[in-house]
Amino acid sequence: MRLVRSRQETRAAVLSYIWRKGGCFRTEIAENVGLTEASVSRIVAELRSEGILAETRQTAEYQGGPSAILTLSNNHKVGAIEVSNNRVHVGIADLAGEMLFSERFDLKDGASAQSVTQALDQSVSALAERASRTKSHLEYIGVSIPGYDPRTEINPIIALPPASILDRVRASFAEAPVEIANSVVARAIDQRLRLGVVDHRDDYLYVFVGHGVAAAVVNEHWGSGDVIACELGHMVVEAKGPRCRCGHSGCLEAYLSTSAIAPRLKIEEADLLALGDTWPQRVPLGEKISADLMGRLRKLGMAIGNALNLIPARRVFLGGWPANLGAEGHAALTAGIDSSLLGGASRVTLKFVQSELGREPASALSLATFAYLKCGAQPVAEEGRRSRIFATT
Repeated sequence: MRLVRSRQETRAAVLSYIWRKGGCFRTEIAENVGLTEASVSRIVAELRSEGILAETRQTAEYQGGPSAILTLSNNHKVGAIEVSNNRVHVGIADLAGEMLFSERFDLKDGASAQSVTQALDQSVSALAERASRTKSHLEYIGVSIPGYDPRTEINPIIALPPASILDRVRASFAEAPVEIANSVVARAIDQRLRLGVVDHRDDYLYVFVGHGVAAAVVNEHWGSGDVIACELGHMVVEAKGPRCRCGHSGCLEAYLSTSAIAPRLKIEEADLLALGDTWPQRVPLGEKISADLMGRLRKLGMAIGNALNLIPARRVFLGGWPANLGAEGHAALTAGIDSSLLGGASRVTLKFVQSELGREPASALSLATFAYLKCGAQPVAEEGRRSRIFATT
């Protein structure tokens, strides 16, 4: 069935498919995006004339087969500011994903608003200086922030209002649209890019466990592809459980965050974070600690099952340290899902995925590219440039 799309939506669908595929033939676009070959040819010609797509020749796989492959151009650039629990990363990349510049600035966990402001000012200045020196026009800037919620003025993790961040970026990049998102949204977009093109078209749940616990619902439809954050980490799983940094008791994060795990391992959280998501394979785990971790994963599974009771998704991708606990960890999570999901866990596909730690600011760059392609790689109206804080977060 051919979908009725606007010009922007059609361009976005074509560009998003090529982006996630990493390059493809014209015939693939027509078959997978729901367009006629004539429509694809028209749109591709338009995008090539604008310098957004490049087309190169390669040997056909079979006689008479297609030989011209389409890729995103390296002539257009995006910028990124990626805030983590202890650093701010900035970077510039082309649409093809090649990192052209990156730099990081230290940020202490729980830093004051003044310290966060200083680190942010330094990072924005560094990004602006590099863009100016290399004459790089940034089509979009992606900003990912842990704990970001456009509905609230107070961020429980990063002590700086979103409006202040936007003002600082806007002061240096008056013409560039800005996409501000919760870190899990940026992670989910980057993870989807690395998964590539899949046969499924149903939504799925992306979960990440690290310094905190976060989740996002990912839409797989071409031309849309929305990613919406959900507060899985602050779902209460034990009314009389340990105190969470949000002020409630018994939140999932109070059991699974690195700040909750580190004392059980008798290790400083900073040292645990330095080990990355592979710490379960690098820290000796005795029988009691292993059993304790499995109990915590069952709570995570229970929360995931409850989330799946509310959303039409039956696929779950989970990244972070639990992904390094192998079959035992998978079994504990599945048992938790089975205990809360109506109909049981047998209908759920749960897959572990490796996180992008060490690739910063790859997630925020993917966020910027996603936002640019979603608008059809077209100029954003003046009003949008002033206040581009998206509902996808």
